[in-house]
Amino acid sequence: MTTVMLCGALVSGCQGEDWESSSHEQPGGNGTEASVASTRQAIVSPELAASLACAETYATAGTCDWAHWSELVETCLTYAHPELEDGVFIDAVQSGQCTAANWSVLREQLLAPRPPSVFVRESCNGGSQVIQEAASNGCYTLAPTAGASFVDVPVGKTVTLHAAGDCTGDSVTVETDTNLCETSFGSGASANDKVRSFRVQDVEVLPSSHRYDCASGESTCVENHNNASRLAAINKKLTVKIVRMTLDGKTTPALTTIKNTISNLSDYYAVASRNQLSLEVIASQNVAVTSTNCATAKTQARQKATSSSAFLTVYVLPGGVCSTSNAGSRSVNLKGTLFRDYAHEVGHVLGLAHGNVRDPSTGTVKSSGDSSTYMGIFASDNYNLPQLHWLGWTKKEEIVKINSAIASNGFTEITLRPVGSNADSTNPLPMGAVWEIPGTDQRLFIAVPKPRLTGTNQIEGGTVFAYRAPKCVGCTGMAMGTMQMARFGAKSINEHEASGIFITPVGYTSSFVQVDGQSVEVFTSVTLRVRQ
Repeated sequence: MTTVMLCGALVSGCQGEDWESSSHEQPGGNGTEASVASTRQAIVSPELAASLACAETYATAGTCDWAHWSELVETCLTYAHPELEDGVFIDAVQSGQCTAANWSVLREQLLAPRPPSVFVRESCNGGSQVIQEAASNGCYTLAPTAGASFVDVPVGKTVTLHAAGDCTGDSVTVETDTNLCETSFGSGASANDKVRSFRVQDVEVLPSSHRYDCASGESTCVENHNNASRLAAINKKLTVKIVRMTLDGKTTPALTTIKNTISNLSDYYAVASRNQLSLEVIASQNVAVTSTNCATAKTQARQKATSSSAFLTVYVLPGGVCSTSNAGSRSVNLKGTLFRDYAHEVGHVLGLAHGNVRDPSTGTVKSSGDSSTYMGIFASDNYNLPQLHWLGWTKKEEIVKINSAIASNGFTEITLRPVGSNADSTNPLPMGAVWEIPGTDQRLFIAVPKPRLTGTNQIEGGTVFAYRAPKCVGCTGMAMGTMQMARFGAKSINEHEASGIFITPVGYTSSFVQVDGQSVEVFTSVTLRVRQ
């Protein structure tokens, strides 16, 4: 291994990206930087604004109604945005509230933060009428004549269903969306139409080295504000149901191919999560659809698919029916079997939003342009470090807050090891430095995504990335989006500004290995000087 101190001309790690366009979601373009929200998505994207503006044209024309719903969904790409996919918008359309006169009020409702709710429904179809909604913990009693047959359970919650009022009597506890037509109480009696009350609680949080609190004297500790119950709910073996959609004249990937991709995704999660998260396929079903319209085909598939208690439902579409893939609260719709599309859409279910890029010279933003995370639209190797931290896949000592050091000395020097696959490591070096941006709810993560150049993308080994990310206190849904604020090579001699601090590489360690007959530089650390 060679230790090198910088002394030469600028060698930039900012090479060209893999610009092969993946159409797993609506491609983003350049636009001015959007305001940052502390809840729901971290970035209010230009794409969301465009979808809302498109829906407004329907409201203005008097066609934002159920008769035009499929057309509106497909034209306005509402399915690409969680704000428009959690039931509020469709309920407004069905009830006649999506009108020109009511649009400004409805738009505010669609963008307002909403806590995840438990929904009790009247039939065994997960899209049936809601009987009762519960947004907080506690005991809820149903009307004596209510025939509960399905319950939606948000991530991080458990629901105990009782055969008697006041949460007493025969019971069964569920942690995922559950079809009561196929569920029994503890006694063995069917739960369908027999639930008279239910209790909502947080998922039990068990001790883990990846879940920690920051003590008052730990000035370098970086708090993870993701809800502990949500972390406990996702960091386990998650069950999966596959719904393979077929259509005459179109080709859908084979079930074995779909299962192999999910298996590969599970293997990736096992490494990146340090053996906390894995996926297990527990059911699969072929569903025939008759429409080539994307929204209609999806609706048909949901109506025909039998409900299950799987944590995640994977809908795989026939080729050419939908131009994009997308995710909902507990399901993903995939237009093919690209691994990065699976990692991207399931990442949304786990609570991740997009990885965007801000041009430091112009301030314009390329939506989903960060190739250091699967949450962009380019080929990648992993999620980025702020997202790995949000998912609870890093340990306390691996992320270091640098505010107090800079306050004391005016600067600090820190040596980072590359994130790579995020495999558990005995290397004592941290993977990230964090600057809590004063007066905001934002942080700047400084990290080295890759130890060496690979065939995945054009991120050179040792390249330093600075990401702005929300602290996200109380966030729900697809929350952890990031903004790449700076990117430069380990051998750069320049000072780089990002969110009010200045970063200069001052050293690195690396060695060379032979890969396919070529010499490739592998970085094991990068030392940075950071000042305000």
